Amino acid sequence: MKKRSIALALCCSLVASPVWAKTFVGVLYPLFGPMAAIGLVELAGELKAMPDVEVATYLHQSWKALVDDINRQPKGTRILIVGYSLGANNAILVANNTGYIDSIVALQPSMLTSQASLTGKVGKIIEIYNPNPWMTFGGMGSQKLDAPNVEYVVNNDTHPGAQFNEQFRSIVRSELARVAALDTVQTAQAKAFKPAQLVKQSPPKDAKSAALAFASADSPKHEPAKHEQPKSAQTKIESTGQQQKPPAVFADAPKPPPVFADAPKPAPVMADASKPRPVFADAFLTSANAGTLFVQRTLTISDMKDYVKRTYPTSQDFAR
Repeated sequence: MKKRSIALALCCSLVASPVWAKTFVGVLYPLFGPMAAIGLVELAGELKAMPDVEVATYLHQSWKALVDDINRQPKGTRILIVGYSLGANNAILVANNTGYIDSIVALQPSMLTSQASLTGKVGKIIEIYNPNPWMTFGGMGSQKLDAPNVEYVVNNDTHPGAQFNEQFRSIVRSELARVAALDTVQTAQAKAFKPAQLVKQSPPKDAKSAALAFASADSPKHEPAKHEQPKSAQTKIESTGQQQKPPAVFADAPKPPPVFADAPKPAPVMADASKPRPVFADAFLTSANAGTLFVQRTLTISDMKDYVKRTYPTSQDFAR
């Protein structure tokens, strides 16, 4: 069981690990093939020993086979072409018949052949050439490639000796390392860019509305007590600094009835008629306009006698 679990874990780790695209290197030999390019054969063997690198060699006249191999490469494969002499010239033909080439290192292209202009897509071209045609057998290593993105490197090597130049080999190695690292750099940049996007992203509007609805649904509504005042009333009181008093209600002042000396007055209701009710205050105070009567009317002796006659008919002698 332990062995099976370990094997299963190893398989899962291999499946989950990122698969880096390999780098394909196509080497185009000069005239007379590998026999005239021992230094290029050694360099191709050195590149084959590198991990995740596939190297294939071709005669300069077999450049179409290189085009077919490049077009059969899986998507994402990085492409580097190394051409020497006529092989450097034909590297442009390869680029014109493929979709995209990441880099071309051209060593001393020849002036003794027709040269096509670059119409394909190439990320970078580095050309090493000798501007003195008399040092390259009449110009076998002095041709300047016609391309918009060429970086020219001038040297003083003879045409057969240029393949052994350490500067040339160093340029090939550095270009291979740069091309192979393109996927790693882009993947690292993508991984580093994702958290920044998450930080800048704002929460969706639906989340805000849901949060507000959740808060309003869960939070209990505050019902003001009877003695509490509404918020609008409290706001008005705070703004004015004091509580507003209700407006006073003024009733129309009652008009005093006309004063008649001999006008009969209603007798007060008495619980017991046998018992005389004392004093005159009750008769006047029971009236709704008692306060007005006290102020505006002055009692006379005749009024009092008249009152006694009406109220106490049996007390005639007393009234006289």
